[in-house]
Amino acid sequence: MIVMNHFLIVFAALIVAACSAKTSKEIAADLWSGWEKAEVQMQADFPSAVPLMLVHGWNGGESTWPKPERLIALEQKLQRDIHLFTYRTGIFSNRYPPLEVLEEQFNDYIKAYKEVDVIAHSMGGLLVRHYLSHHKDTSIRRVVFLATPHFGTNAAQVLMRLGSIGSEGNIQATEIQPGSDFLWQLNALEGAELEGVDTLNAYATGESILKSDFVVAPVSAHLPWAHNIVVEGMHHTLAQQLDSFDMILDFVQTGARSQGVVAPERKDAWFRFVTERSVERLAENNFRAYDSRGQLDRKYELCCKTRSGLYDQVGLKTVIVEGLKPGMTYQFTAYMGAKPVRITSDELLKSDMPVVMRLIQTKPGVAPQIEVKPDGDEVQVLAEP
Repeated sequence: MIVMNHFLIVFAALIVAACSAKTSKEIAADLWSGWEKAEVQMQADFPSAVPLMLVHGWNGGESTWPKPERLIALEQKLQRDIHLFTYRTGIFSNRYPPLEVLEEQFNDYIKAYKEVDVIAHSMGGLLVRHYLSHHKDTSIRRVVFLATPHFGTNAAQVLMRLGSIGSEGNIQATEIQPGSDFLWQLNALEGAELEGVDTLNAYATGESILKSDFVVAPVSAHLPWAHNIVVEGMHHTLAQQLDSFDMILDFVQTGARSQGVVAPERKDAWFRFVTERSVERLAENNFRAYDSRGQLDRKYELCCKTRSGLYDQVGLKTVIVEGLKPGMTYQFTAYMGAKPVRITSDELLKSDMPVVMRLIQTKPGVAPQIEVKPDGDEVQVLAEP
């Protein structure tokens, strides 16, 4: 249903675009006028000030942000230059580079600056986080993540289907799906990549149509290793109204933080299973979920059918459970004679993380040790903390 809703949103947007009342000549005139203003905006007017770098997300570009005349006004207000980092991304072709490759392009772009502040929208935030994980000597002073799918987006399934119209698929879409190898490796760092960089994370939580992010859920947008704030708007309009967010502008100017927000009530979980010798095969017939009555519960997904990270060499798959409920038991049975590994949702719900990640190690032919706590909870002691 989630995938279908996003597909309908994309389809409706395409219909609206097709129904424009403007002639092709008028549209071309508007485009030329916009680029004339953009050429003025891109000129350096404040060379002694720390520049502000804007990084767009999937299928984005210069149009992701406020119009050039508004960016010019914002430059005058902030007394600093605003630069736009653009990269190859789009809907249909697989020929757009993975984020791990784009990080080097980003590095080449900003290394000319002694210091720089960054505002990254959506997938652009993942690009910046991955860059920071490999460049500890970065020139980035402050960074703002705006509506970034830190733990993925279900809309990626729609993007992958659109990409599958061609024979190549869409690599960037595979990387931003929940449970992807790219996202697992990035979030396994537990925020270490952000050390030394002043960080603000902003996302929308509203329930009305005009104030909700239908692309990135709050449980994914919340970054547990940063200061989080809430802003109002839809996913694609948040970046376009950047110049209206005083909380964000105050932060990039002075480092000031407004009152933060706690993690969303909903909790998700990601599981991976390995042995000492190899990766465990993860399939529908060796993983089970049971509710409090012992009935099978099939409300989980397996990721990923195709490779989902540049450094994904071992083919690890991830179980994704959205919206953890009390009383659930998750059971994995290895193929080499080991007795089942059991994990309880009650244990996972104690975590303060919005998405609880567990890499669970099993030994073939040996039953996992189960520790029973005084309160009756069972803990699988071979699971990593």
